Amino acid sequence: MLVVMRRPLLLALLSTPALRPLGAQPATTLAVLAEAFPPLQYETPEGLPSGYVHAFVQELLALAAREQPALGARPLQFVPLKRALAQAQAEPHVLLLSVARTPEREEQLQWLREVAPYRLWLYRHRSATTPAPRSLAELKGRNLRFGVQDQSNFEAWLRRQGIAQGSDNSRIEVVRQNALNLRKAQLQRIDLFAHPEISLAYRAREQGLNPEEFEAVLPIPELSLPLWLACSRGMEPPLVQALLRAADGLIAAGRLEALRRQHGLPAAR
Repeated sequence: MLVVMRRPLLLALLSTPALRPLGAQPATTLAVLAEAFPPLQYETPEGLPSGYVHAFVQELLALAAREQPALGARPLQFVPLKRALAQAQAEPHVLLLSVARTPEREEQLQWLREVAPYRLWLYRHRSATTPAPRSLAELKGRNLRFGVQDQSNFEAWLRRQGIAQGSDNSRIEVVRQNALNLRKAQLQRIDLFAHPEISLAYRAREQGLNPEEFEAVLPIPELSLPLWLACSRGMEPPLVQALLRAADGLIAAGRLEALRRQHGLPAAR
């Protein structure tokens, strides 16, 4: 449902001052980390961060800084998921964009608010000769090669299903970034990989591939979870509450949905 923002609230939000620059040496400076995930957050050819979640977080941080004037933030830094998660566990002032809230991560982070829907599918290259699995139960015992991103929720899910565990003859092949699995599938070095539906076409073109070369085989409902903003477990409660209040205010005002539409996406279901 479309949420219409009241004009006074809109004016109040848009009049929010910018974050304090680094030169002013704020008492708390957040590291803002994310893995590139178009159209949520990504780097333009000019080297600038873009995406609707990035835009939402910029507004959120500006609004939170009105409540906590000593709050500052570095520009968004794109890093692999494994590094982002490790840094958030090692440091108290890290904000993560668009992270799946999995059982394995539940106690590692503080979870703020949902920012994006997410549908995960198993894909394969159309040149594959092995018959496609018709159900998730057919993933075991067929000597299949699965391409996974290191420490991804898909890797953890495969292992929970007993794939490549014990007597199962499947193989799990780990890469640093999931986009590399598209090329591996084209070269027939893996049989299946998981990828978000929303960004498959973008990632294929980024790798110089035609998105039509890949076919969606099976959805993975268990991993089709909304993506969240999250922060370090050790972040101080007043800062966390300021971030939460800012997020809630913007969501209630319709800003998240408005930014989705500005980036050409349908309303979240």
